Amino acid sequence: MTRFPISLILLLMLCLAGTSDARDFQRGDVNEDGEFNIADGIQMLEYMFVGGTVVYCKSAYDLDDDGSIDLADAIYGFIYLFQNGAPPDAPFGFCGEDLTPDSLGCESYATCTIGDAMQGLDQATFDSFLRGRDLMFKEFTAEEGLGPYYNATSCVACHSTPGVGGSSPIYRNFFFAAVGPPGSQGPIWDPNDVPSIVMPSYTIPGGVNGGGRPSIPDSSQVGGLQVTVAQRNAPPGFGVGLFELISDVEITSNSDPDDADGDGISGRYNTDGMGHIGRFGFKAQANFLEAFLRGAYNNQMGITTDPFQGSDGLVSAAMMQIGAGPDDPTSDMDGVADPEISVEDLGDVVIFSKFVAPTPRGTMGSEEMLGETFFFQMSCNKCHIPDMQSSVGPVNAYTDLLLHDMGPELADGISQGMPQFSTISPLLTSNEFRTQPLWGVRHHGPWLHDGRADSISDAILMHGGEGQASRDAFDLLSPSEQEAVIRFLEAL
Repeated sequence: MTRFPISLILLLMLCLAGTSDARDFQRGDVNEDGEFNIADGIQMLEYMFVGGTVVYCKSAYDLDDDGSIDLADAIYGFIYLFQNGAPPDAPFGFCGEDLTPDSLGCESYATCTIGDAMQGLDQATFDSFLRGRDLMFKEFTAEEGLGPYYNATSCVACHSTPGVGGSSPIYRNFFFAAVGPPGSQGPIWDPNDVPSIVMPSYTIPGGVNGGGRPSIPDSSQVGGLQVTVAQRNAPPGFGVGLFELISDVEITSNSDPDDADGDGISGRYNTDGMGHIGRFGFKAQANFLEAFLRGAYNNQMGITTDPFQGSDGLVSAAMMQIGAGPDDPTSDMDGVADPEISVEDLGDVVIFSKFVAPTPRGTMGSEEMLGETFFFQMSCNKCHIPDMQSSVGPVNAYTDLLLHDMGPELADGISQGMPQFSTISPLLTSNEFRTQPLWGVRHHGPWLHDGRADSISDAILMHGGEGQASRDAFDLLSPSEQEAVIRFLEAL
């Protein structure tokens, strides 16, 4: 019997499998709407005969599972739909991998794989998305500009749960150390070049200031000024690019800063201090996704950047996030030339973050629908608005993107941005948080801004302030009714 070297066998296996990604998909559901119907067949024909359709997952088009995409696949689907033909091979009607080795591959399929792309991208944008997704895993080194102060070496280190672009386990929490009273807060004084109130956990050994680990000062070390310490859990990024497409008019239409209707809820918008309405961050302190990301690169990894789009591409920037203007570079003194990531690479990460899809919705059964009824009866929808209109249709995020006072137990003393004027609240956000979107909430534990809640139920019961009445209504429900509410939330 002839024996072949293991290296040759491995090479042959790679050739048979092609170079494509292996990821879950649903055969035939090429438009990723969760079912196979005539619309999928039409999209297949458009791809084959009209062109212009960007194919994220070629395997989904291969209805007859012969390893190629041709007219026979569309015919197979129409026979199944209209002449009671045989169903396509697995995975059909459910998410799964292609069991037949071929070279088609599946680069993105958000219906089945969290962290994949929204539908409708052109080829250049989709290619940029894929590069950006890969760059989320890039681990920076000191030689590439990591530091001098940092909390993580890659984006995915903090945005990994349940997939790339998500949130993080509680051990990945980071700290704010803000010197000064709310409204005039800045970073620690020693060392004097920490870029923001984000407290770094690590420094490059032997680097600036000897590479020692910065510590949180007490008031006596900063001239008697107040030192506010708070924690943050990484916010999930799935679908949030859609918030850029929600108009200022839509956001302001839901604000009620003086509680004019007397319902105890006085949501108000936040701005970056230059009049630009916020959408991103736990305080809605940034409305410009690129600015938010550049801040994370600088504050969490010490990676400097030049703007990708700057003020030309989006609405505004959050100065406290970047530490520079929207069109200005960031810099540090670690001995590595700035910028420490190319504009092209930064742009790819921005594109990934703008177009990573919301997590798939769960099934709405009878218990979930009962929970939805309680959700509205408890007035949760007054802040967690199910839909906000955008330039591409409704965004089903269950948020109003407004700030709300959540009570003294959740207040963290950190003030970011310049909120809408109110006769009943100061021009500070130290007691307020943006309404957290509820889509995909089942994937984002631990919950709340600092991960203090171990369950969704705990998070509800920790609501205070403007959320107190809804919290109390939830507490009065029977255990089975509470479970129905949780089941509804888990289906979002």
